[in-house]
Amino acid sequence: MVTQLEPADVQRTGAAAAAARRPRPIVLDGIAIALLLELIPVVHDVKTMLTAPYWLDEAWVALSVRFPLRDLPVTTSSSPIGWSFLLRLVPDIDHLRVVPLAFHGLAIVAAYAFGRSLRWATPGRGTVAGAACAAAVLLLPAEQVRHDLKQYTADAAVTVALLALTAWTEQTWSSRRLGVLTVAVAVGILVSHVTAIVAPCVFGALVLTAAIRRQWSRLIEVALAGLTAGLIIAAVYFGISGRGRNEAMQHYWDANFPQVTSLPGYLGRQFDDLSPLVGAPALVVVGLLVAGVLTLITRDRGATAIAVLLLPVAAIALGVARIYPLLEPRTSHFLLVTAAAVAGIGVAVLADRAAAFARRRITRTRPTLVTAVLCTILLGAYAAGNSRWYRFDGSEPGLYYTAIDVTDIRSATEYVATHRATNDVIVMNNTAWYGFAFYSRQDAIELVAPYGNTVGWWVDMPDRPDVVVIAGRDAAAIRTGLQQALELAERRGGNARVWLIRSHVIGDEVNAWRQVRADYRIKQVSDGVEPVALVSKG
Repeated sequence: MVTQLEPADVQRTGAAAAAARRPRPIVLDGIAIALLLELIPVVHDVKTMLTAPYWLDEAWVALSVRFPLRDLPVTTSSSPIGWSFLLRLVPDIDHLRVVPLAFHGLAIVAAYAFGRSLRWATPGRGTVAGAACAAAVLLLPAEQVRHDLKQYTADAAVTVALLALTAWTEQTWSSRRLGVLTVAVAVGILVSHVTAIVAPCVFGALVLTAAIRRQWSRLIEVALAGLTAGLIIAAVYFGISGRGRNEAMQHYWDANFPQVTSLPGYLGRQFDDLSPLVGAPALVVVGLLVAGVLTLITRDRGATAIAVLLLPVAAIALGVARIYPLLEPRTSHFLLVTAAAVAGIGVAVLADRAAAFARRRITRTRPTLVTAVLCTILLGAYAAGNSRWYRFDGSEPGLYYTAIDVTDIRSATEYVATHRATNDVIVMNNTAWYGFAFYSRQDAIELVAPYGNTVGWWVDMPDRPDVVVIAGRDAAAIRTGLQQALELAERRGGNARVWLIRSHVIGDEVNAWRQVRADYRIKQVSDGVEPVALVSKG
């Protein structure tokens, strides 16, 4: 018997075979994420990031690793305790910046999930959208200046991850997904204090959305989950993190706590300062952000859109209330990365709409391919415009510089250790002390806490009576410190020399040293950005 096949049957068979040949969406996602992560060492100067010496704000963080684990609640200071614990898992303490580098990668993965989780016409277009969202984060210039040993990359990764999980929870509502979001908040607060800002925005948005839709049982469920998350955040903050908040730290951030009356002018100045780190004209950024938020709304991610809009509102409120610094490049890094991710969604939807328009005009057009090409063109133009930022090593003349490029306490410490005699004396400014203690690895250290500086603790080196630390940064304190060092050298005898180490000399301290130099003979004996000198009486 001969079976006759209808044309429709042939078409269905061909479509089924084509579908079978296509990679599964999860495979496409894995390939896309792998390719994006492979671009990190292309865009970032990973070698410099992992090998550069630690500067002041990093030195005390690195030094905390050398203390016993029982001291962690104190030595973590203003760093989240989970962040400080992760640093202890790194085998080589010279490569501790692998932790912020890992969170760079996690932010990219989270951004991919964020863009991918929206309702796109085909899995292929979803992959393109996820890649566009992640690429916007990868290419953001602000990411280039966050190579330091601080939790700011974790802030960004946790924020984008919580938004992605919120979108995922909205996609198919279930108690399990809401539970995953709550657990993510509990984990996030351990590595990022910003979780305490993002979580209320997320749960508040979910409650508001449920109320608008009159989904009362869901509202109760979300409220209970939010309360649980809030209790966990409060327990971590009041139990551990709150210790890092002190009067000296508050004073340090004074300039980033605007008054209500000065808020408009402050916001204008900060936006101007942050503009180079964004890397695109303000109108373009605003347009893409609007497109991204509208996409969240039109694709049934209303709570996620509300959470995105609540973030800047919460940041402004906390800044005015003197609780959290407002629009400072480090502490507000999470806002810049979130903006990049939302703008990336804006890029994807504009390209998707253009592809749909092209399909209506040219029937053989492949929308996924057109969307991918348009995203590549738009993001490629963004990358070309910011090309000077990529592989940033700490300094790009005429563009930007960070402390990594202008401090080197490691070389100074090693030079003195190699060249000093046993009866010599070492004198240093107090901002060099944490780094000196860290790089003097053969010497014992003892924790001194509490202490009245921004860190909240100090370090003592009981086996180093040859070291004098200058107490202050004004001319009087410097003279007192140098005089103590010279007197100590006289008591130690044997033609003892006085070695001078200075690090992170900024602001008024620069002028103070200029005043003091005239009273002493200071001879530079090493090269580099922070050279060592020998001091003797004038």
